[in-house]
Amino acid sequence: MSEVPEQKGRIRERCHDTNGMTVEELSNETGVSVRNIRAYQTAGLLPPPRLKGRLGLYDRAHQGKLELIRDLRQQGFGLDAIKDMLAQTPDGAWSQYALVGHLFTKSFFTVEPAQRKALDEMAGHWGETATNEQKERLARNGLYREAEGNEVEMLSPSLERIGIQLAELGVPLDTVLNLQDDLIHHTRAIAKVYVEQLFLGLLQGIAQSKPHEGLDPERLDTELVRQIRTLFERLRPLAIGSISAAFPVVLQQEFDRSVHQRTSANQS
Repeated sequence: MSEVPEQKGRIRERCHDTNGMTVEELSNETGVSVRNIRAYQTAGLLPPPRLKGRLGLYDRAHQGKLELIRDLRQQGFGLDAIKDMLAQTPDGAWSQYALVGHLFTKSFFTVEPAQRKALDEMAGHWGETATNEQKERLARNGLYREAEGNEVEMLSPSLERIGIQLAELGVPLDTVLNLQDDLIHHTRAIAKVYVEQLFLGLLQGIAQSKPHEGLDPERLDTELVRQIRTLFERLRPLAIGSISAAFPVVLQQEFDRSVHQRTSANQS
């Protein structure tokens, strides 16, 4: 039942059609075969479509849930395991969870290939044109690189996909840019700590094992370069995983604290 989502990541205008999608259209949007869509329904993973006469129509919730099922299947999960995970996923959050699952499996081991996009289109999902100030913020925050003409290279295409999700939730563009700036500032600080305190410390140990070479780039042999790269690739998932492990706890604590403060203020 493995699927190849040929259209994954594409902006799907069809999702906004209030009339819904046929099973064939849903298959085209998600890259999941009609046969597997019906199999997921039979297994209780996907709810049945809304009937319009004898025609079954699927909505955006179906699409988001199907994308999540597709991604979990690609990661090797069985249907029973997926059913248990879906039972713990909040209704309506299927697209967000599918996106996070995709990011986790793709960015955990490597950096995404950059993608080009016209700078004038960067605010299109908010139904507006980016101001010069907003364009400047995008150009200087470190995740966008100037390209030919009026294009930029997005060094993290997945971060833009998250921005699209926030736009669909009604979060203003300036708020998203503020969040992005803070995110880059703090994650850069964390990355610097990992590199300077952990990676360079371990790297020094490798250098001491070959005192005749040290870390002079002009004297590094092929084997030492391989060891350095291997060390970094082994540390990458540990660094990313530590942030992923800590952030949900901290986020929940901050949410509870903020709600308690707001509730207490309203009662006083």
